[in-house]
Amino acid sequence: MANTKPEYVRLPLRLKTKEGIWGRLKNIMFIASGVSQTIASYYWYGPMVPTWSLRFHIINNILKKYLAESLPHNTPNELSEQIDFGYIAEYIKMNNLPSRALTEDIGHNKEFDITVDGDTCMEYKLSRYGVSGDKINVLAEEDLKRANYGQPRRVSCQIVVGSEFQRCSGCRTAVGPIPKMLEPEPLGLEERIVVHFHGGAYCVGERSLTHLHVYARMSSSTGLRVFSPNYRLAPQSCFPSQLHDCFLAYRDLLRRGFKPGNILLSGDSAGGALAIALVFVLREMQMEMPAGLMLVSPWVDSTCSGASWRTNQGRDYLPALNLENPFHPTRMFYAAGRRFSKQMLEELRCPLVSPVFGDLSKMPPMLIQIGQNELLHDDICDFADKAKKQADEKSEVPVVLLEVYEDMPHAFVLLDFAEAAMQAFEGMNRFAKQVVHLDSANKKSLC
Repeated sequence: MANTKPEYVRLPLRLKTKEGIWGRLKNIMFIASGVSQTIASYYWYGPMVPTWSLRFHIINNILKKYLAESLPHNTPNELSEQIDFGYIAEYIKMNNLPSRALTEDIGHNKEFDITVDGDTCMEYKLSRYGVSGDKINVLAEEDLKRANYGQPRRVSCQIVVGSEFQRCSGCRTAVGPIPKMLEPEPLGLEERIVVHFHGGAYCVGERSLTHLHVYARMSSSTGLRVFSPNYRLAPQSCFPSQLHDCFLAYRDLLRRGFKPGNILLSGDSAGGALAIALVFVLREMQMEMPAGLMLVSPWVDSTCSGASWRTNQGRDYLPALNLENPFHPTRMFYAAGRRFSKQMLEELRCPLVSPVFGDLSKMPPMLIQIGQNELLHDDICDFADKAKKQADEKSEVPVVLLEVYEDMPHAFVLLDFAEAAMQAFEGMNRFAKQVVHLDSANKKSLC
């Protein structure tokens, strides 16, 4: 029988390709060169953005170097089918940005699994979304088969409690929050909760960057616990695996007793797009909506068509890549290994992939926070303008609240030490009070 194993192209990869001393040294040198170049430039030429500290410059430039140079972004479209994206997924995982463990003065977290059993699985009714709706139904059918064979899949999730979350002396032990606070069960009949979907271009972000710190800051600011699923990542798992996992995690919370009207959906970057897409799914299936959406730099247009992708180049850590490059995050997320074409471009305009192209009527209230300098700026502003035009004018609270933070790059809350990030967390607190009436009901449910 003929050997059908594909012949993969060899790629020049900058970071470590296997564990070992040499691999670690490569990464240390990669980061050290970025740090030293940033420090030298900062003191020789002055700050690139006057309001940024040296620490902000270093982190911004390391992110930029990592995103721009860790993969060969000059790879032609014609080689798409010859790239071993299974290997690339392992390479990304091996070189994922390091996590920052939570310290007691910031917050506490617990990781747990939800089981995708027969009761969790359900058929999606998404005829409006054509091919994308069919794809998500295929995933649901696969999960149901696994559950029926006694081998259900599991989705890892986090519960995070900020250090300032506790509302009374009875809510603490000597070493932190009482154990039940780190369980995914409602603490009371009317508990409010934040469900946050992490960013990372659908490829990273799981337990990495500063997301746990962001969750803890959100919890301390709003007085709510934060629940977040560690959804499957690209390019190992492409669209719509991420959206399917987020729907399952949300549905699991409902099964545990949380009410939709007591849930704030949240997300940064790719996670923001997932939060909006989940609302589209809930609306199409005539399920009750969450109380509101808190979106930080949501990636609402995966075709990256806004003018700020050109005008803001050099002021954001995100690299402006061509969609014809097989390593463009959109390509790895949507269909790794498939050539870019006019047909793919049309598929990327599906609202479940690019929410800016969707129907934005009958949406819950939205808080949208963006950086003035980010490449996604214009795409997000277009989304906000469209949502305002299609909003119900009779709503008791602003349906779309857009906050633009001066000099800030993409998903700036990840740099949680920055003053702008602190202001953004306080903005989340104000919004949460408006849409879920926090002060009375949530305190009563917890104490």
